Amino acid sequence: MYTASLDRDRDFHFRVKDPGSAATHFIGFLAAVLMTPVLLVHASDCGADLMTMIGMSVFMLSMILLYGASTSYHSFDISEKANLRLKRMDHMMIFVLIAGSYTPVCLTVLRGSVGMRLLAIVWGLAIVGMIFKLLWVTCPKWVSSVIYIAMGWVCVLAMPQLVAGLSFGAFMWLLAGGLFYTVGGVIYAMKFPVFHNRFQYFGCHELFHVFVMAGSLCHFIVMYVYLCS
Repeated sequence: MYTASLDRDRDFHFRVKDPGSAATHFIGFLAAVLMTPVLLVHASDCGADLMTMIGMSVFMLSMILLYGASTSYHSFDISEKANLRLKRMDHMMIFVLIAGSYTPVCLTVLRGSVGMRLLAIVWGLAIVGMIFKLLWVTCPKWVSSVIYIAMGWVCVLAMPQLVAGLSFGAFMWLLAGGLFYTVGGVIYAMKFPVFHNRFQYFGCHELFHVFVMAGSLCHFIVMYVYLCS
């Protein structure tokens, strides 16, 4: 029995399930953790009000949760049951990241009734999406991508207000982030053969991760450069 226990421990330790996917989003996780105090201190130095500070905090926390959950799922190969739980958490946190990215924009740019309504819509959709993933995490990838992309572009409901409330530079960075997320979602769903396992530990899924990180970076620039100033 003791020998069997040692064998199980040896199997669990040191084995990273998906090295490329784990590494990419571990970088994202570390960056989110390190840049959270940087953003919040910068916002405070710029005289940000309470709503701005709350929005920035939610945005950074959503990134930490998403990249942390993704790193955990792609790192550990514990058991079928545990892996499924980690997968659920990974997919559920995507909804949190989307809603978290909306939060500072709704609280600082839109404000008022438009901002509050849009914020309620996206967080309501996030809750529904998380319940959906809790119940059917093994749904086809294209279903997940359609849901994520559609939720990400709910902002078109407030497009006139966004254009009016953001500078040209801020709007373009915000748009670039949305486009990176969208292209990443398409890559995730389609699994283009040209990218699949082209390099060891780096294929379609890892490329999807890189696009997600690029989207997060674009939105971080919006928060740091434009919304805090």
